Amino acid sequence: MNLYYRGRGLRALPRLAIVAVMALPLAACNTDEIVAVTDPERLRPEDLTGLAAVPALVNGALRQFGGGYSGFGGDAFLSASAVITDEWYYGDTFTTRQGADERRLQPPVLGNISDAAYTRLHQARLNSRRAFAVVEQFSTPATATADAGTQAQLRTIEGYTYVTFSEGWCGAVPFSRIPDTGPLDPGLIEFGAPLSTNQMNDTAVVRFNEALARSSANRLAAVGKGRALLNLGRYAEAAAAVAAVPTTFVFFIEHSPNTSDENNPVFSLQSNGRYGISNLEGADSPTGTSRPDAPTSGTAAPPTTAPGAEGLPFRGAEDPRIPHRNRPNCFTSSVRCWMNNNYPDFEADVPVASGVEARLIEAEAAFQAGDFVTMMARLNDLRANTSARLTILYPRAKQTFPVIGIPTLDPLTDPGTTAGRRDMIFRERAFWMYNTGHRQGDLRRLVRNYGLASSSVWPTGPHFRGATFGTDVNYPVPFDEENNPSFVRSACKTDQN
Repeated sequence: MNLYYRGRGLRALPRLAIVAVMALPLAACNTDEIVAVTDPERLRPEDLTGLAAVPALVNGALRQFGGGYSGFGGDAFLSASAVITDEWYYGDTFTTRQGADERRLQPPVLGNISDAAYTRLHQARLNSRRAFAVVEQFSTPATATADAGTQAQLRTIEGYTYVTFSEGWCGAVPFSRIPDTGPLDPGLIEFGAPLSTNQMNDTAVVRFNEALARSSANRLAAVGKGRALLNLGRYAEAAAAVAAVPTTFVFFIEHSPNTSDENNPVFSLQSNGRYGISNLEGADSPTGTSRPDAPTSGTAAPPTTAPGAEGLPFRGAEDPRIPHRNRPNCFTSSVRCWMNNNYPDFEADVPVASGVEARLIEAEAAFQAGDFVTMMARLNDLRANTSARLTILYPRAKQTFPVIGIPTLDPLTDPGTTAGRRDMIFRERAFWMYNTGHRQGDLRRLVRNYGLASSSVWPTGPHFRGATFGTDVNYPVPFDEENNPSFVRSACKTDQN
């Protein structure tokens, strides 16, 4: 798994080589030496303190962030945020996935699909800090410029861990620390007190500012800062943060077919029938497969509207931003599965941040400022170049809408009302950034920043597989955190936006 930039005028991040192969001449072959290998995933504590530790620490931080956000071929924040919202439904029999889809999460002691992501993101945060300190320690005047760029990248990754925690978990996430330098001694752990959702985003902004101070051209930090400021309701500042980000910019978590850990997790999970693409989740009765939100078979397009549906018509709209195809059955054979064709194989990359997101941030800021001309211009400029935008965001996508021709979107018309404009912006965000880890944060913002009732935003009522949606909107801190004396379990409320 690699993380890298794509766009104009951007310097690539260091690529993480998961597997390296050396060709040796046969005459020098020594079978004893062939099996005497060093496992890069099994480094001793003393290997992580000197100059030689820099590549391992930097790559370790990047790798763990990718594994926590996108996933090592399986569940992580990307899938957890999709299934708890209206993007996905579960297709197997695992109680952890069922609980997430129905918004009735399991008690922490039993575990949830978000637990591995929680651990990896904290590992990425700590690795980023230690790598930053080692670079600082060994920096010289000759390497200062390159070192500043590396440190900017590390602070950016650290900032994104805070943003991700703020959007995916309860408003009481603890952040413990170990010293940034010196031995990795468990006895030196500083147990951290829980941070609220706003405090996590405030901390993220500080980290992104530190990154931009070292590298003003760090587009990932700029978009991350805009995302955190949007969560805080500081809209004008969010727009200013992303103003210089070109629309052609994109930051990918790269995947490959080399090993299961490197596989694109969306394709891996959906091709195994674990999840499918939702449509109008939370629609009213009837029950079972005749419901408007059920993934039924047939050639007719599913409905685009349904009474009581809080979820969007991600399949019914037949929008080129969400191309999809029939599996046809999920892991549970009685449930039909639909797969996201933006990620059509194990090699598809996940766009975490982009210039498209930057323009959407500007559109929302313009809406908040009452500048509806700019709001409409930002939204329609993206739609006017649909094919070019989608090619940048999803270079391996297999388009299905339209079946023949270049993907296009008609221009939008200003609805003329506050509610209509707000809903249009969030719908555009949902379709442009489908399955990129943004939807959960958006739904929580609609309640927290816009004052909407949770029941009008999150899927409610009967679930098509027979249960009833609960009230959870975020994930609990895992049970492992109970050994933190500063953690307050009762403050971690999974039903609060």
